[in-house]
Amino acid sequence: MKMKYGRYEIVKELGRGTMGVVYKAHDPQIERMVALKVLRPDRVVSQDFVLRFLREAKAIGRISHPNIVTVYDVGQDHGTIYIAMEYLEGRPLNEVIKDRAVPVDETVGMCVQVAEALGYAHRQGITHRDIKPSNIILTPDNRIKLTDFGIARIEDPDAAQQTQAGDILGTPVYMAPEQVMGQKADGRTDLYALGVIAYEMVVGKRPFGGGNIAAIFRSITHEPPEDPMNRGSLDNRALADLILKSLSKDPASRFQTGEAMAAALKHCLDAAAHPFPEPATPRQKASTSKKMGLVIVIFCLCLVAGIVGYRVIRNSVESTPVNSAAAPVPSSILNVTSTPEGAQVFVDSIFKGTTPVDIPMIPGRYEVRLNLPDYYEWEAQLQIDEKNPTPLNVRLISIN
Repeated sequence: MKMKYGRYEIVKELGRGTMGVVYKAHDPQIERMVALKVLRPDRVVSQDFVLRFLREAKAIGRISHPNIVTVYDVGQDHGTIYIAMEYLEGRPLNEVIKDRAVPVDETVGMCVQVAEALGYAHRQGITHRDIKPSNIILTPDNRIKLTDFGIARIEDPDAAQQTQAGDILGTPVYMAPEQVMGQKADGRTDLYALGVIAYEMVVGKRPFGGGNIAAIFRSITHEPPEDPMNRGSLDNRALADLILKSLSKDPASRFQTGEAMAAALKHCLDAAAHPFPEPATPRQKASTSKKMGLVIVIFCLCLVAGIVGYRVIRNSVESTPVNSAAAPVPSSILNVTSTPEGAQVFVDSIFKGTTPVDIPMIPGRYEVRLNLPDYYEWEAQLQIDEKNPTPLNVRLISIN
């Protein structure tokens, strides 16, 4: 007897991720194949994951666009939740672009479809927040389909905030600086991710990287992307400048709507088009490069001086007798949990215990780092409030 969820008969497994398993299934009521996404049973114990899973159904069930997967049904069975959606014939974009640079016309054609689909979703108040090649399907007729709105943010002013401080959502290499820093994500965050994908398509490599998640995040938040024209075979100044604009650290400097980005992408195919105005990272003349080099040297010297000064002051404070001055009294709590548990917690490089752990804190800004063997190191800056406890829920990412 075939396994069933509701009326849907499982045919085969298509894939699995952090939230659930996707099956190819048969709907006998209307004789069609569907993609059935089932919440992993171990996630049912987490109310946060259940709410996020249901939010996916709500998000994509309320929109209708030729470049966004269609949701047919949502239900509960076998102690879990499932979503029945359009079954797509095709390949995920990460397979299409793997280990190769994609021609400009193909890149532009696919990115235009994604940008227009995102523009539509954003107008409906939905931010995807996890745009990446594996969530983009290319069908046999070269149509793009956006999938997996599992961590989509629906702009509902009456809804309670589900994401706790420091809870990282999204895939690291495609995350925008504001996501990395725990700030609000909006439509421009999705368009940033599309810029990363466009860069990867035309160059054959991603603009940011590193040996661990902390290095990746530092690259995203602090390092300018190298000009795509200098890394691969791209010979389209307008497209290179468009990509650099998309990767601006400041959301205000990016494209503000999907429609604007789609229009600019189409402009790149015009052989007579002028270079895209005001690129985010313009090419530097030799004299400017020398000036920038001097600025970098001065910055590094100031940074070293600041570190030395900080250590001198800290050592001085630590060596001061307790009765010589009133020491600040912790007035808040940092509550750190992680999935999985048992991660080592460091605050400003000082070991504070393993998760779950409550850490008395003095209000202020701190560097928090979590380590666990076989998982990427997690690091972020965190602001501790005056009185209210600060919850930090970190979902660690496996290296394997």
